[in-house]
Amino acid sequence: MIIHFIHYPVSAKRFVEPLVAATISEGFEAELWLENRQHLEKFISSISCPKRFVRFDLSPNFFAMIRDVFTLRRNLRATSPAAVHCHQSRAAFIPLLAAWIARVPVRIFHNHGAPYLGYTGIKRWAFWLMEYLNCSLATNVLVVAPTIREKMIENKIVSAGKSKCIGAGSVCGIDLEEFKIEKLGRGYQICQRQKLSIGKDAFVAFYVGRPFVRKGFQTLLEAWQIFCNSQTGVEKVLLLAGCDLEDVISAVGFCPPGVIPLGYVEEMEQYYVACDVVTLPSFHEGMPYSLLEGAAAGRSLIASDIPGIDSLVRHNENGLLVEVQRADKLAQAFEQLCADPVFRNKLAANARKDVENLFDRKICTKLLMDYYYSIGLKKKS
Repeated sequence: MIIHFIHYPVSAKRFVEPLVAATISEGFEAELWLENRQHLEKFISSISCPKRFVRFDLSPNFFAMIRDVFTLRRNLRATSPAAVHCHQSRAAFIPLLAAWIARVPVRIFHNHGAPYLGYTGIKRWAFWLMEYLNCSLATNVLVVAPTIREKMIENKIVSAGKSKCIGAGSVCGIDLEEFKIEKLGRGYQICQRQKLSIGKDAFVAFYVGRPFVRKGFQTLLEAWQIFCNSQTGVEKVLLLAGCDLEDVISAVGFCPPGVIPLGYVEEMEQYYVACDVVTLPSFHEGMPYSLLEGAAAGRSLIASDIPGIDSLVRHNENGLLVEVQRADKLAQAFEQLCADPVFRNKLAANARKDVENLFDRKICTKLLMDYYYSIGLKKKS
């Protein structure tokens, strides 16, 4: 039995259920253990793989965490898994500690991103310690991006021998069935733009994420204002998925021209098709799926030049990398791709090829199965 742990149901559905399904298809026995969040019943009910609800998220209540550790230890002793596969830094500590106490032989910590890289001072050291403890409790460490692994080794969090990035990175890759190439062309783009009342020749950028400081949300809005003030004579539209009008006004005091806050979005494919560029000016990331999905949709990318993202975005090849927290540089990147559609299309085509060659879900899950075999895990008899 291989037990995958991830606390948040949305992340469980998007990133971990495909791994559990692939593990079962390969002939292993596997389950997904997650937290039961009442307000996310729709996501939970859509998870079709074997699952169990347990409590293991970090809590400010020390006694509650101790209770969760020993409850989880009891469950693990009863289940007697061959391995636990624990995802994300925050969600991994209690399962790894409980598995260590229960003497589970294989304890995999799957790092989805290293937050300490985006901070300074006390926050940086606190996040560093969290990563260090997770890696210490694990027998094996998987890292979502090659450049994040390099930083973790450099910063003495994990050794090179204990850690590995599978293939080119990502958690579970991209299901290209959701991004069929025949539905990504110019005709479909114009159709989607008509539905959104956007001109067919507009320059459209797309941001997917919450309106958090660490996501570079305010930097993005400031850059967009600079970009809109440039004299290009082109309609400019910025689509924001995961943010509403109140979030925009809270960040910069008003809604800049061309900004369309979409709020929470379930089906994002139409917006990927409608846009020209997918952007993410984060302070720290893992291997962000908004950029992977943008690449799968055959769109060029503009993102922060930080570990993780720089494993996916190759400057001047499939996108543009810009300095963190530099609204002026981000605006210049928008201007460059707006003014040069030939170059923009070249980047977009390369981005799509990268997903097909490196991040296809079939490739990523096959590499994970090979990894399981390499560390001694065996199929059920």
